[in-house]
Amino acid sequence: MRHGVAGKKLSRSEDQRTALRRGLISDLFRHDAITTTQTRADAIRGQAERLITLARNRGNVNDLVELAKAGDRVTLARRLTPGQAEALLNKAQADPEGLPKAAAAIAVNARRQAARTLYNSDVVQRLFDEIAPRYATRSGGYTRTYKLGQRKGDAAPIVKIELLEE
Repeated sequence: MRHGVAGKKLSRSEDQRTALRRGLISDLFRHDAITTTQTRADAIRGQAERLITLARNRGNVNDLVELAKAGDRVTLARRLTPGQAEALLNKAQADPEGLPKAAAAIAVNARRQAARTLYNSDVVQRLFDEIAPRYATRSGGYTRTYKLGQRKGDAAPIVKIELLEE
């Protein structure tokens, strides 16, 4: 029994499953919409939304600098890890000139975390430069799934998963 085990196996080994998810998420970010089976869409939706949230919260250096200069501890704690938030706030008080460099380090770290999942550096750049700013004021729910019917060969349910326009 698989009590409490998260994720779907997708009838593949771990390596194949990881590659499939990475490819689907990369294609979703590249094209803003993909058509796939219901099970595959369910498998990638959470991971894709987490990547968008990562890019939205940590990808904009100017936002991080402004929040640290204003001393907005609550918003920084919500967007960053506790260690990153404290380091940024301490840097803002101790060395304001070095604050942009510290914020840039956090943003680069976020890009590297996204690059672990996505296949192409162009897709990572598009995620941070185009997709994440689109959802700056949205707190979640960046994707929508439409049912399209059944596939002709095996009657698998086909859906279109797309990024919402904001």
